[in-house]
Amino acid sequence: METTNIPWNAIAAKLENRTAGEDIGLLKEWLDSSPENPLILNEIVNTWSLTRSKPDYFQPDMSYNWEKLIQKIQVLPKKKRALSTYINFAAAAAILIVVFLAGISFGGKFISEKNRFTYSKIISPKGNKTQVVLPDSSKVWLNSGSELWYPSDYSASNREVWFKGECYFQVEKDPLHPLIIHGSKLQVKVYGTSFNMREDGTGDLTDVMLVTGKVEVLNLQNENITNLLPGQELVYRNGNGKVQVAENMEALTSWIHNILIFNNQPFEEVIHYLNSWYGVNIQLDHTIYYHHNYTFKVKTESLREVLELISIITPIEYTIEGEQVKIKYKPQVRS
Repeated sequence: METTNIPWNAIAAKLENRTAGEDIGLLKEWLDSSPENPLILNEIVNTWSLTRSKPDYFQPDMSYNWEKLIQKIQVLPKKKRALSTYINFAAAAAILIVVFLAGISFGGKFISEKNRFTYSKIISPKGNKTQVVLPDSSKVWLNSGSELWYPSDYSASNREVWFKGECYFQVEKDPLHPLIIHGSKLQVKVYGTSFNMREDGTGDLTDVMLVTGKVEVLNLQNENITNLLPGQELVYRNGNGKVQVAENMEALTSWIHNILIFNNQPFEEVIHYLNSWYGVNIQLDHTIYYHHNYTFKVKTESLREVLELISIITPIEYTIEGEQVKIKYKPQVRS
């Protein structure tokens, strides 16, 4: 690809909000000339926005960053099949950020000035789910508000990712090259497997639930904690792990099919999933009773419809103001 064809001046004007009519026409003509040009512009914009906003204590090497960016643009046609694809199945686009990292702590590893990497970071917006196809054809589903990032040298022989939130992994089988998944408390080594991995918002709880295959779970010091078999679940809390039979496996992984299933689950657990599903913040009044379990399915129902369904079982009243939802116990009128 001829990088000299890229309208750098028009792009710079756009980034600095000083676009003239001529620049807009030139930029539109370039974008329409090739289906790959919007991808190139996306990387340029992401790189520019990130490197210009670094804190004062870190001054990025701009010439190095632009050189790496141009190199990536040049090889783009040859790596077309290796590009990750992003399929949002909840009608909202995922956010892809290309980050140049140097001299900072990242996922338990320190990246020095002499060892620079480019990382792609995918963020699934709140209230939506996103599917990612990695360069080795492994698939990852990101639940609402979750994040996934991986280095530019990720390949079939060098598989390593980091995650935050909840992700479902469907890993391409390769006995010689395991995929290493890094969380804030645990690591999972995978050779070809389907499993769900979830961390709570505080990082105190990590849940690994195996659907098919076999995984090895390690701590951050690379020490083995356990090997899971299909149908098993590791609940790791505050440094202590417990392996148990995974209950409600279908219900807990149904979110990747855009379905939320509750099977005799307690009220507080239902609220936790509704928070993530609808991208809201539900506040419970201390008078709420937790003695009820719930069994129902959510597909296209609104949050209001779900709360109305719950109110049939449990006497509650609620208010919805944007993303803030308040639920409290509704006293029964005695006759």
